[in-house]
Amino acid sequence: MSPAFGPDVFARATTRLVALFTAIVVALVVVSGVVMYLTVRTNIAGVAQGRPGGDEAGVERELASRSISRLRWQLVALDGVIIVAVGGLGLWYARRTLRPIRELYGAQKRFVADASHELRTPLAIMKAEFEVALREGAGGPAPPGQSDELREAVRSGLDEVDRMSAIVDDLLMLSRIDAHQEELRFARVDLAEIVRRTAEGMQTMGERVRVTVTVTTPLGAVTAVVDAAHLERALRNVVRNAIQHSPPGEGVNVTLALVGDAAVVRVADAGPGIAAADLEHIFDRFYRADSARSRDGGGSGLGLAIARWIAERHGGVIAAESTLGRGTTVVLRLPLAGPRD
Repeated sequence: MSPAFGPDVFARATTRLVALFTAIVVALVVVSGVVMYLTVRTNIAGVAQGRPGGDEAGVERELASRSISRLRWQLVALDGVIIVAVGGLGLWYARRTLRPIRELYGAQKRFVADASHELRTPLAIMKAEFEVALREGAGGPAPPGQSDELREAVRSGLDEVDRMSAIVDDLLMLSRIDAHQEELRFARVDLAEIVRRTAEGMQTMGERVRVTVTVTTPLGAVTAVVDAAHLERALRNVVRNAIQHSPPGEGVNVTLALVGDAAVVRVADAGPGIAAADLEHIFDRFYRADSARSRDGGGSGLGLAIARWIAERHGGVIAAESTLGRGTTVVLRLPLAGPRD
């Protein structure tokens, strides 16, 4: 668990709040008892002074009437004071308790953003080095000192660099989302072209793990108001997730269809499926379901969270359907006219 949300912080917060409300309850009991005692004593003294001797029943009725009337107004006033005091004190305590949590969370976000920025340059250099090494050895027989195993090692290193670069990009985007700095630019584009381009671009990744990626779209153009770059990113994250969780030799099917005034994109894999208990959480940040849904080099649990944010900013929804042993389908539904606001 991260330091910003460690158990010690919440334990201290819980202790403070319990102590606060315990003190409030004790104060209420003590003050109410004192008020009732003083009220009754004052009324008894007043009645005794005003009516020495006489009708005892009349004295009791007058005593009860005075006590009830005075006690009613005193308790009303006391309740008002207590409500205001408790509300103000509770607000002050809540702010004081949450201040270190906010500060630690802010520091954590800054660290993630700074670290992600620092990682981009060395990853870019490593990627270039791996590509050069692979390109120089791909034109023919392995040169002296370079075996097939070395080529495979270079390919594996290149894949890992690509995976790390994607994670860094996701972290950077999440930091911008949290800081409300991620902006979308909507335009009227051909949605079918975006889906085809994204799916075809992921075919290379599929080929590396022997997973085919197919795409089906309507014959004509599907015009929609979207942010093309962000939508491509959302689709890429969903397709990448499907590839990572598909066994070798299986396929990932990407389809686009029109349903009323909305476009529906479905990404279906033939993986092991997701348990019902995990299904509702797969779009949460850093959430990863059972290890059966993960292979070596799997995702970080960020891609689907980003896809959901992008879908919601488009005024759409994203959901998953799954059956254990029969694969998973992620459904993205987007209004053709763009977000209402």
